[in-house]
Amino acid sequence: MKAGLFVAACAAFIATGGAAQALTTITFEGDTPGVVADGYTAAGFPQIEFGTALGSGLEVGNYTPQSDGQGLLARNDSSGNYITGRFTDGAHSYLSMDLGNDDPFFTVDGDRAVLTVYLGAALVGSTFVVFNRNDVVDQTIGFMFGPFDNFTLAYTNAAGDPFTGGPGTNTGLIEVIDNVTFDEVGGVPEPSAWALMILGFGGVGAMARRRRQLATA
Repeated sequence: MKAGLFVAACAAFIATGGAAQALTTITFEGDTPGVVADGYTAAGFPQIEFGTALGSGLEVGNYTPQSDGQGLLARNDSSGNYITGRFTDGAHSYLSMDLGNDDPFFTVDGDRAVLTVYLGAALVGSTFVVFNRNDVVDQTIGFMFGPFDNFTLAYTNAAGDPFTGGPGTNTGLIEVIDNVTFDEVGGVPEPSAWALMILGFGGVGAMARRRRQLATA
């Protein structure tokens, strides 16, 4: 991940959860289990159209403990597939989701989930969460640094490369997400959220300067 994106990622992740606007959560509990087509919207939630990088492999089901009841997954990860989403009601500034399926057989230390958000085709930023590798949906990834109107969620290695290949360590991991939460269009973050985000920028910037000084020394 490039240094600029890492700064934005850390600041956004620190600020996650400080929004004043009303939030909506998709739990997938009202949906019929099974394979769904790209462009799928959860029952009662037309605001997000979900898809996959390959245009297939999207599925709703109960994958407990890898999901909290019913969740959403993207199969075909042997070809580097991952979940995509597009907001249909305009630009947003808050997005989070719970993660599952970080099976220790398929992962190594440092493997992660990467959330990347865009406004149209323009990159807004990216953040990541390193897996705890317990194969349970007990981690959350989020971004609050808008506006953005589409996103990708990929499981990757430490270098940010989506998993590919067959069964075995560090290959073929299937993304599973649940409790997708987002803000209403037009919401404004609390001042405390912006303060945390600015502190995040300052802190990561200080670390970057320190690394450069050490490298020069």
